[in-house]
Amino acid sequence: MDKVQSGELIAFTSTITLTEVLPKPIQNGKDALADRFIEFLKHGKNLNLMEISVNTGEKAGRLRGKYPALRTMDAVQIATALEAGVDAFLTNDKKLKQIKEIKVMVLKDYLGG
Repeated sequence: MDKVQSGELIAFTSTITLTEVLPKPIQNGKDALADRFIEFLKHGKNLNLMEISVNTGEKAGRLRGKYPALRTMDAVQIATALEAGVDAFLTNDKKLKQIKEIKVMVLKDYLGG
């Protein structure tokens, strides 16, 4: 995230990210943290929150057809990355390395330890 904040990298994510990051803080009564996530995703420096289009939905469906084990949320995120024309998709899920349509980078591979 330091590289995104510095402008060295430009990040894109879909509105699905809100669905993925908000439940835990809300379940734990940490509404202020949830609000910070929302603010960061909507207005973060060098971060673009993308709407899910009909084309994104179609690409996600095609990805799920090609990779039957691919979960819907992951397919939408990857389809959003493809729509944005990004160079790589960053994830915590090493199973997504099977996707051939985009370079998949697993965060753990780039962190020490």
